[in-house]
Amino acid sequence: MEKQPYYIQMANGEIQSRSDVSPWNFRIFANEKEIQDLRELFNEMNGADSRTFWRAHVPYIPYHMDKDNDQYDNRMMEVYDKLYELGDEDARTHIKKLRNEV
Repeated sequence: MEKQPYYIQMANGEIQSRSDVSPWNFRIFANEKEIQDLRELFNEMNGADSRTFWRAHVPYIPYHMDKDNDQYDNRMMEVYDKLYELGDEDARTHIKKLRNEV
């Protein structure tokens, strides 16, 4: 399958095939299967994010002891790994910089 450019907005998990549709953070080159996999990762990350919302209203469970937060963090790292794998040089440089700050 031939790879096409896609434009990714991390804040809302948006994947666009055109750069002028909405603001974007990363440009990647992917085939349909890779985009499908990335969408699934975003869906899993958003599901975990929704569960963390409810946990935030239970003050006696600390962030670092909550499995939903761990799942969200793990899914986000998987998304960044996939973006690094598929990303252009700017995307890879930015993600490397983010990893060094952690």
